[in-house]
This record gives sequence, C-alpha cells and structure tokens, in this order.
Amino acid sequence: MDTRKLDRTAVTHRRPLWWRIVTTAAALAAMAGIFAATPVAAQLADQQLYLQTHMADTAAWTPHYLTSPPHRQTLPPRTYAHLQALGTGSTIPYWSTTLTSPLDGGTYNISIVGSSPYAATRANTNVTYVPIIVRLHFPGGFVFDPTANANCDTQSVAQRFYNSPLFQPRSFSSNGVAVAVPKAGSQLISAFQRANFWQAVKGTTYGVTLVPSQATPVVVDYTASAPGDVVMGVNTRCAWGKAAPFGLIDINEYDALVQSLTATYATPTQIPVVLSYNVVEFTGLPALSNCCVLGYHNALSVALGTQLYAVGAYLDGGIFSGVADVSTWSHELAELVDDPFVQSIPGVPGGYANDLTPPWGNLGQVSGCQNNLEVGDPLSGTLKSVAGVGGFTYHYQDLAFHDWFYRTPSTSAGGSGSFSGKLPGGGQAACH
Repeated sequence: MDTRKLDRTAVTHRRPLWWRIVTTAAALAAMAGIFAATPVAAQLADQQLYLQTHMADTAAWTPHYLTSPPHRQTLPPRTYAHLQALGTGSTIPYWSTTLTSPLDGGTYNISIVGSSPYAATRANTNVTYVPIIVRLHFPGGFVFDPTANANCDTQSVAQRFYNSPLFQPRSFSSNGVAVAVPKAGSQLISAFQRANFWQAVKGTTYGVTLVPSQATPVVVDYTASAPGDVVMGVNTRCAWGKAAPFGLIDINEYDALVQSLTATYATPTQIPVVLSYNVVEFTGLPALSNCCVLGYHNALSVALGTQLYAVGAYLDGGIFSGVADVSTWSHELAELVDDPFVQSIPGVPGGYANDLTPPWGNLGQVSGCQNNLEVGDPLSGTLKSVAGVGGFTYHYQDLAFHDWFYRTPSTSAGGSGSFSGKLPGGGQAACH
C-alpha cells in the first residue's frame, strides 16, 4: 500500500474549502497566462488587430473577370503547324463549325469543348481535370488554406469545392425545362451545354463531364512575395462585423505559379483546376487601386499541344456583391468550355479568329463593346442557388447561350438567351 498517497489525501481533506478555491483559481489563471503568452496566441491577436485596422472598402473595388491574363505565357511557345502535326489528341476534346450571324451577315468560326451536338451520335464527353490545392502564405503569418474549414463552416473549403455541382451531378432546370440527364443528373457546366443545344440533344446523354485525374488533390504551398501582395480585413456574410483575412496577389506572380503547377502536374489533354481561398489578383500598383480580378482562363501553345487552364478562387459570400463560394469557377469553367482557345493567343487552334462574335456589350461587367464568346461576362454578378451534397447551398452565375451572341435561331431550352433566363430570347442588340 502507498502510504505517501494516503498522507497527501489526508492533508488535502484537512485544508479549508476557501483555500482550495483560491489555489485552483490561481492555477487556472496561471494556465491562461501561459496560453496568452504562446507565440500562436500572440500572433492571432496581432493578426486580428491588424485586420481591424486594415479593413478593405470592398465597395470601392471593381471585381471583374479577364479573358486571359495580361502577359502571354512563361512556357515556350510552339507554332500552329507543329500543333496540327500533333493531331487532336494534343488538347482536350473539342468540335468546330462555322455559322452566319443575321445580326451583321458575318461568318464566324466557333470551337467548343466536347463533341458536336449535331453528330450522328450525341454522347457525353469526359474531360479530365487535375485537382490542385494551393496554400498561399502572406506576410504576417496569414495562410489561406483550402484544406482548412472555411469561415463559419464545419467543412474544409476543398470538401465544399469538390462536392459542389461543378463536379457532382445534380438536377438542373433551365427556363422551366429539366435539362439534366434523367435519374443520373448532370454537373453544372454539362447541364448548361445541354441547355445551350437543347433542341439537338434532348433525349440523349450528351454533355461535358469533368472527371478527376486522381482521387486525392495535389497540395502545394506557396509564399506570396511580389511587391504589393497584401492582406486586408473584410466582412463576410456569415460573420458580419468580424474582420476576416482577404489576400491580394500580383496577377503575373500568380499566373506564373499556375503555369508552373500546370506544367508539373497536367498534360494538354487535362484541365488543371488550382483551388485557392479568399485570394484575388491585382493588375498593377498600388494593389488597392487595381483590384480585383476574380478569374480568367487561358490557352498556351506548349511542346505537347495546347494547354488550357482556368483561374478562380472559392470566395466567402458577402465580400463582393453577386459573388459566393463557387460562382467564380462557374463563370470560368463555362467560358473555358465555350471559348477554349481565347482570341488573343497565337499558335493555338483557330488563332485570332476563333470564337469571335458580333460586337455586344453595355451589360454585366462590360461597359462599351466586346466581341467574343465569353458566356459569363454579360451576366457577371448574377447569382443562382442550388442544393448540393449534404444540403449545402451553392451559388453559380447565369450564363449566356451562344445563340444570344450571334442572334441565330434558338436551339436552347425554353428559348431564352441564358441558362437561368436573365437574358431575353431573340439575341443581343448590336453594340457600336
């Protein structure tokens, strides 16, 4: 028998209650002091103080999307003749045709990802994407980590993103027409393409389905180091009044990172999907006056063919009007599918004349005129919602049908100009 233990117990029981209360409180206070003095706790306190004193006026910013980044590419280009010699396997599957617009009488070349909705067999096309997660480290110890829980959420950003209707099939309706594949459902972009060419593909399994190259995403850490890279405090819809960190990174720095990850982990027959969280790009100094690019897509002429990629972030709702969770990615992936080779890129299929349109504009993010098949731009800032895995409410933006740009006879679901009916049927008005 341990007599020392019995002695200690006896002594404790003889001490007054007030003494035990005081000493216990003192011990708890000491523990709190030790915790408060830890580097992690001190850093968190410093970060919150910094954010509270560096709150961003997001209403003064201009959130927008680019067709492609300001500079061309960091990878060595190849000639179009070289690409032709490689054959169609040198990029993701696509089809091409020409059409004449009654708006201006012009003949236009279009190229769209997938297979032709006018082929004898109208079937689904699987397009492989490479899931890549980037943890962005900023000065001050701020880390934007998609593997961690989103603000005010019980799941990680990555879980929410890959469980979203961008990658998981759901039931979708377009202008009152059920356009998803019956019973199986369709991913958002596939449902949009089905609705885009509904008169030709209804009753078939036609679609463009994104399939992951691997079950586990690649996770990469990167430290932002360009002049102007900065973290600001923002309000979010789920925690209004509490400062949340929001990162701004130089667009050329970030695009070079994305191109490097693309070259390392993807091939021209795959789409790299690089997930970041609550970080957007700025296009010049000072950063706060040149913010914010929410996303863009691009085509690169590389050694093995034509490499496509898109850029976007998972963004908390409430930071920008009309933007939440996967809405930026819905914009960019839809545009990558309908305008894959972007007009400003030489040496890729179609070159400068690919997916041009009659001039349109003065709506969405476009002031003045634009003349390309960027199906998200006319409707930037429009939000629609859909229930996803586990009942989580996801947001996507409305998307314009190709007939709206060219004013060709409608092939769409419901005869509207867009997926969710924000644009009228009958096509756009000429923009001069």
